Amino acid sequence: MAWDKNKKGIILGIIISLFLAEIPTNILLADTVQKTVVTSQPMPSGSAAPIAGATATASVVPGESVTATPTGIPVTSPVSTDSSTPTESPSPTDSAPPDNRVFSLLNKKATKVREVKNKVVSYRYKITSYVTDEVVLKVSKKSSFQVYGEKSKKLQKKGIVKLDKTGKIRCTSKAKGNAQSFMVKVTEEDGEGTFLVTIHFEKKLENKGAGKCLLYQGKESSLRTNYKKSRLTFTSSNKKVATVDKTGRIIARRNGKSTILVKVKGSEKNQFKVLVTVKEEPWIVNVKDTQYTYEDMTSDLKKIVWKYRGKASLQNLGSSEDGRAIWCLRIGNPRASQKILINGGIHAREWLNCLMLTYKSEEILREYVDYKSALRGKCVYIVPMINPDGVTISQSGFDSIRNPKLRKICKKSKSPARTWKGNARGVNLNFNFSAGWNPKGKAKKAEGLTYPGKKAVSEKETKVMTKFVNSISGWKASLNYHSTGSILYWNYNVESQASVYGRQKALATKVNQFTHYRLMPKSISTDPNGGFGDWLIYNKKIPNVTIETGSVMAPLPYSQFKKIFRENSDLLSWFVK
Repeated sequence: MAWDKNKKGIILGIIISLFLAEIPTNILLADTVQKTVVTSQPMPSGSAAPIAGATATASVVPGESVTATPTGIPVTSPVSTDSSTPTESPSPTDSAPPDNRVFSLLNKKATKVREVKNKVVSYRYKITSYVTDEVVLKVSKKSSFQVYGEKSKKLQKKGIVKLDKTGKIRCTSKAKGNAQSFMVKVTEEDGEGTFLVTIHFEKKLENKGAGKCLLYQGKESSLRTNYKKSRLTFTSSNKKVATVDKTGRIIARRNGKSTILVKVKGSEKNQFKVLVTVKEEPWIVNVKDTQYTYEDMTSDLKKIVWKYRGKASLQNLGSSEDGRAIWCLRIGNPRASQKILINGGIHAREWLNCLMLTYKSEEILREYVDYKSALRGKCVYIVPMINPDGVTISQSGFDSIRNPKLRKICKKSKSPARTWKGNARGVNLNFNFSAGWNPKGKAKKAEGLTYPGKKAVSEKETKVMTKFVNSISGWKASLNYHSTGSILYWNYNVESQASVYGRQKALATKVNQFTHYRLMPKSISTDPNGGFGDWLIYNKKIPNVTIETGSVMAPLPYSQFKKIFRENSDLLSWFVK
């Protein structure tokens, strides 16, 4: 029995040894959770089984490989270093990893759209671009591209949209800037994957205005396009010459040229350019005109209201004795609650003020943006030349009077035409108004200097101004321009009327602060005497100041124009504002 047992044990040991010799080498085992190599010493022959849980961790020794027993317990065995035995190298094809990337569109602007049809879910992509920009489809795997759909095929056939084999799609000039929609089928070359891409090309950005723009300094212009302004960017190449805001409003700054670039946000080429040339605006009123005539003024006023239509208007208040229009330039809102009056030229020889007032009127309109807010609640009435017949006499002599009877009256006076103050009937209009009219101490007949007329408001010019003022309510104040002396007449006998006097004094103080002309003290010269200023304050309760410009006897030499304008320009700006 003992021999039989030993015989069985010997046979079992031989079988195990033979089994172990047939196990292939160079088998690496997976790491354990601790990232170590699980290994064990080989069991002696005749061992029944490994002890449960009896494992150990060890690093793989260089020159050895890890093998495993049929029971799954790894062992180490020497690695052969015999260089004489060649090993077969794997081919590149065999070693290349499979392409596990998802077949998809990689364009950043693409949107994936889920569609369900007959309970079947499918996906396609949408890309929004512009007819000016080309689209290149970027796919995760090598693919082919085909036009999809009858509509897209027609666009391709007509040459409106083109697709090449690289996946580049572009609109041609045949699209004429119109929006297009185009579909492409993308197919995986090494597989069965496929998807559709719809490219919507938005319309071309168009300039609804001119490609070139001339602007005068300080002026504005707005760009017009076929896109919403919020989708555009506006850039000026020279902000010192012209600036542009986010709404496309261009403001001219100084002489020069600037290119305005208008571009659709997110587009590469959907844009246009406008060349802006900025120049100094030419003046209508010629301040170098040494003798500013009634005809010059009439022409200038008509040009001014045409150029600034919507901002200014011209009214013929009535005719003079010799048939000349008495013009009134209106700036601002005629329905405004406040009205102000600026007038000049009531005395013939004081015509230099007419040039100053017309020139200033044009300046106000040129710089209208600075006055716009004030003029919403105010209306300015400017009568530069109340006495056009008298101005014509002073400048051109008695023969310039067209009516022979009037011409005879003037010549009969024996007064020199150059220093004439009256109208074509020889009446001093500033003595002809109804407030304090009287003939005492004045000429008894027409002589063009002090004659007050046969009665108050006897002259057409006086009647025109009276009717004009009476036809309008809401008068706030008036500035009456005369010459000479650089002085201010303001202190009328209205102290007993506290409200009127307070406004009168406040106005005079302001005029003095701007012009630095001397405020004249109360005297007989401010008593009611038939003057326009007298009538405004006594009859209409309208505060007013008579401003005497110049420093020598009228008619003032042209050389004094610049000084007079400089002294009064800021005053008039303040008065309008």
